[in-house]
Amino acid sequence: MDQGVLVGRLLEIAAAGGAALLRQPVAAALLDVSEYTLAAWRRDGYGPPYVRLRRNDVRYDIRDVEAFIEAQKSTSIAEERAKGRTYNGAAESGGFR
Repeated sequence: MDQGVLVGRLLEIAAAGGAALLRQPVAAALLDVSEYTLAAWRRDGYGPPYVRLRRNDVRYDIRDVEAFIEAQKSTSIAEERAKGRTYNGAAESGGFR
């Protein structure tokens, strides 16, 4: 199954109130980050909550991933600063200087 179709189907399940545990590659695709970034986030205590089913089997509840994405939304740099987020250089100005 195409990954885009799979993500769309999982979003439908979540919208219907169902639970879906995402494997790391799907969660990473949904967040548009690498699996290495997800691992770093887990190490640093950042990112969506996860479930460790077995030693190397980490999953993400799609509802937690969606909530994490919603929590990252901001309407201005001032709002980001109020949330305690700071970025050096060009990223602070949204990529422009």
